[in-house]
Amino acid sequence: MRNTKKQGKFTLFVYPEEPNHWIGICDEFDLLQEGKTLFEAMERIKGASIGYLRTVIKFNMDDDLLNKRAPKEHWKKFRNFLKAEEKRRYWERQLRQILSYPEILKEERLNV
Repeated sequence: MRNTKKQGKFTLFVYPEEPNHWIGICDEFDLLQEGKTLFEAMERIKGASIGYLRTVIKFNMDDDLLNKRAPKEHWKKFRNFLKAEEKRRYWERQLRQILSYPEILKEERLNV
């Protein structure tokens, strides 16, 4: 769906560039903001995106400005971050299952 001044959507995503340096992207408006934390980067990109949208509407600018795309390099970094997070959560769940104290006690009771 193509964004217009009357209706549309915008997608925000945030990923870590390095420790204490997060990048926030608005895909449809091709905006970038930075922050020291995930929360700070998200708040900045959200504020910038809303301000951008208001400006386009207020000055009746071309709808094409609401349909730009962020560079693919940012999507790639975001996808890599999600994959790493998915792996981290997987191993965190596995370790919880292996080291779960109630499970160990349950097994011990069954063997007695």
